[in-house]
Amino acid sequence: MPSAPDRRMTPARTLIFAIAAGLAVGNLYWAQPLIEIIASSLSVSSSSAATLVTVTQVGYALGIFLLVPLGDVLNRRRLVPLVLALSSVALLGAAFAQTFPVLLVLLGGVGLTAVGAQILAPLAGELAEPERRGRVVGTVASGVLIGVLLSRTLSGFVADLLGWRAIFVIAAGATLVLAAVLRKVIPPLAPREPVPYLRLLGSVFTTVARHRAAAPTWRCARRASRCSRCSGPP
Repeated sequence: MPSAPDRRMTPARTLIFAIAAGLAVGNLYWAQPLIEIIASSLSVSSSSAATLVTVTQVGYALGIFLLVPLGDVLNRRRLVPLVLALSSVALLGAAFAQTFPVLLVLLGGVGLTAVGAQILAPLAGELAEPERRGRVVGTVASGVLIGVLLSRTLSGFVADLLGWRAIFVIAAGATLVLAAVLRKVIPPLAPREPVPYLRLLGSVFTTVARHRAAAPTWRCARRASRCSRCSGPP
């Protein structure tokens, strides 16, 4: 096992985590500003092309449910680069898709594999020193927000210059490079106790049930006495 300093979240490592998290989530949004262009290119209606956004988000939700829990049992030094590499393959396939159904499936794959941030952020918190944990996780979260904001603007800009397919090629290349970088940057991690996959998925529901948000209390604007519909004072 490496010495403790090798596992620290240094500023350079934190920055790489933030960039990777931002790109992973940003991959969800390349198509959003390009709906009209894609519709014209593949000879479909704008309403049909808009389903690309929906399918990508559905794939993302499935990825959070199906892939993110694997971070609790698998070696994240391998899992994160693998997820990013698969995302790169899906992006490259989307760039060369010649029919709308193929593009729809591939963007669903992009959504499914765009969960790197949800694995990297907890890992960053785990590796950070306690006194720096909030700052490190905040930096990674900021990377996610910046990725979401920049992806739409960058997508439209590149499409105007090089066509809509170019942004997917660029994103695929950048994602693959970051997968290789993270394979080197993420330190060796202690092995985790194996858990059956179905039990792992079931634990998601258990956790949600155990940590449900408390029902909100609200104030009644019409009555000065305790309102029968809320537990708090008026």
